[in-house]
Amino acid sequence: MNSAKFSWVVLFLMGFTMLGQSQMITIRGFVFDKASQQPLPGVNVTVVGGDALLGTNTDENGNFELSGPLTGRKQFEFSYVGYQTQITDGIIITAQRIPFLEIGLEEGVLLEGVQIVADGNANAPINELATVSARSFSVEETERIAASVNDMGRMALSFPGVQQGGDDTENDIIIRGNSSVGMLWRLEGIDIPNPNHFARPGTSGGGITVFSSQLLSKSDFYTGGMPAEFGNAISGAFDVHFRKGNMLDRQHRVRIGLLGLDFATEGPLSKGKSSYLINYRYSTLGLLNKMGFHLVGERVSNDFQDLSFNLAFDGKKQGVKWTLFGIGGLSTEHYTPVELAEERDPGIANHWEDRVQGSNMACIGATYTQLFGDKSYLKGTVAVMSSYIFRQYDTLSLTDARFRYNTQDYNDSRISTSWSYRKEFTDQWMMKAGAIVHGVDYTFFKETAARASVSDITGENRDRNLDGEGLSMIGQVYALAQYAPVRGLDINAGWHALYLGINNNVALDPRLSMKYSFGTGHQLGLAIGKYSQTLPLAAYFYEEKTPGGSNVQPNFEAPFLRSDHYILSYTYVTKNLLKFNSEVYFQKLGNVPVLANDTEGYWMLNNQADFPEQEIVSEGKGENYGIDLDVEKFFSNNFYFLLTASFFDSDFILANKERYPSKFATRWVSGLTMGREFPFKNKSVLQVGGRVMYNGGFRYTPFDPVLSAAAGKYVPQAGAYWTSQVSPYFRIDARLSYRYSKKKWSGNISLDIQNVTSHKNQNRADYNATTNELRISHYAGGDFIPVLAFTFDF
Repeated sequence: MNSAKFSWVVLFLMGFTMLGQSQMITIRGFVFDKASQQPLPGVNVTVVGGDALLGTNTDENGNFELSGPLTGRKQFEFSYVGYQTQITDGIIITAQRIPFLEIGLEEGVLLEGVQIVADGNANAPINELATVSARSFSVEETERIAASVNDMGRMALSFPGVQQGGDDTENDIIIRGNSSVGMLWRLEGIDIPNPNHFARPGTSGGGITVFSSQLLSKSDFYTGGMPAEFGNAISGAFDVHFRKGNMLDRQHRVRIGLLGLDFATEGPLSKGKSSYLINYRYSTLGLLNKMGFHLVGERVSNDFQDLSFNLAFDGKKQGVKWTLFGIGGLSTEHYTPVELAEERDPGIANHWEDRVQGSNMACIGATYTQLFGDKSYLKGTVAVMSSYIFRQYDTLSLTDARFRYNTQDYNDSRISTSWSYRKEFTDQWMMKAGAIVHGVDYTFFKETAARASVSDITGENRDRNLDGEGLSMIGQVYALAQYAPVRGLDINAGWHALYLGINNNVALDPRLSMKYSFGTGHQLGLAIGKYSQTLPLAAYFYEEKTPGGSNVQPNFEAPFLRSDHYILSYTYVTKNLLKFNSEVYFQKLGNVPVLANDTEGYWMLNNQADFPEQEIVSEGKGENYGIDLDVEKFFSNNFYFLLTASFFDSDFILANKERYPSKFATRWVSGLTMGREFPFKNKSVLQVGGRVMYNGGFRYTPFDPVLSAAAGKYVPQAGAYWTSQVSPYFRIDARLSYRYSKKKWSGNISLDIQNVTSHKNQNRADYNATTNELRISHYAGGDFIPVLAFTFDF
């Protein structure tokens, strides 16, 4: 780290000079049956620890109020006869930032007449049907994990079996060797397009999510074995929920930092009955670039902005609730060439390129919930959404004449609805059924030309690689039943159907899972199921010319990607909030696009973005298998940690039955995330955190030097696909923050540092036509990057 960069860190450390004070706070919340969603009256609510016992009970509608000196990080315990006691993770409270707690309790386990209560699993999934490979996460987790910059994709890198997918500037995640293509994003019960700024075609990731942490409620993250209500995904899923705004008081937050400006406001629309929550964010990396920290590159500028909101209403009729929610984001990235032509290297393409790319997305929807008196409920979501991804690539000549060699436009607009009905017949039997329907209006276009040489850019022969426009439908229907033959054992069986109107493809996927809780804090889980997913829609419209000169779309009838999941888990949570978890898994992949007469080792799921631009056959297969291990201490006594280790293998099989390691067969993924808080007498808090990631390196295919030299481009070595490997990935991140409180306002000064040691991680191998050799490149954004932010609540 040079002295100029170090000075910015010193300036931050000099800011720890503010004081705070304790204040009386009133916390409000709602407690309900996690399964039936019915309110629970008479639940005992207490504050864990502290000098004095503070407690209250919920009223007949499941609501509660609790007053006392509650500023700082607090844990709350919820106990009720017949239900498992729940202890929340530490929740940060200030006079200007008072959360509304929504707590779902699960029925307790009885052994020989003795009720077994709190298992202490603060990150148990919200979804009662999730039995394996799932955990919940809170907004506070996205903020406290070092270098996550309030982004849930980067936060998930701390979880077992998860590793970064591309450059450090991207938030694609690889789960258990699966491409990020297989990830699903769901918001308020409905599947949504890729919700990331700087999204790329055919992937689930980008630069940073459009979700502001200010709106997030507790949400779920899946790394496999999703319940029957999830479909059109073969890897994992984010199931995101928005929180309600404060229904009694107005609260505002401003965050100013090196990544830009963030403003949030919330309060009542009708006091006690409805609320609003709105967040706007504008960001540019220009300030970081001027300071010498180049997150993407020295010749790259980018900007993004987003708006999110959630309006919550209690219906006039008892048991009716509805919300109006929305997200929207705009992002643009500009790569400029080396300014002087004589300084451009003919063998390095980006020295000559002027590229503009970006993405816009939006989703506006409404949810409706109706509780019935017979332990059943109906939930529905209606939404309109749109996604637009664009690319415009120019190359320059020695005289700076321009040649447009790549134009891409991907428009996907949808009117969507999702409905589910759940009914509990007895204490042993429950059923749930639902449907998700998307009406899709799409336009996909891609035109390319042979990239011109630096001395001659007169070529005008262009190929239309992609051309599709029309209306279609994606439909999903599911049904499942849960049977509890004895207390502590839940067995789920169901199916999920997927339909694609473009080519009338249909899949019916059976699912089976179980969860068995025994002893105190012990749990076994099992999940077996089939999963199907459409290709990225643009992939069906790849276009090529026949010898007769007409255009055809040979991939239009491609079937769904398929994946079979087999997962077994064991979890033990001790009384002192220490959790041990292990999962063994096997995944079998099928219908993966490959080439009929392959000389390149193409297997679509070795990609993180884009889609096949050749005629394919869906005869590729694959296997992922391994074990995930983690030990976690939930936040208590001012300390937490999460230690993970995953050992796995990932192979793919081509149409000729030859087996090779996949690009993501890194063999191992490991990490340690931890944090410590130091509270002071004036109620201010110093927080220190860190994260260490140590993973196997990604793979690449060595080149054939003779054929590559003759062709003037990279030609892979036949039969050696993805057999070489870059060096292991190692990164240390750090976080330092100081939280303080005044009578009328409170604040937080934070510094997140990505890659504290500036370790140069290898990423991939790029071919240099001038020297006829492969050059190992490093991660973009892999330098020492500080993110300084000031947050004010008032």
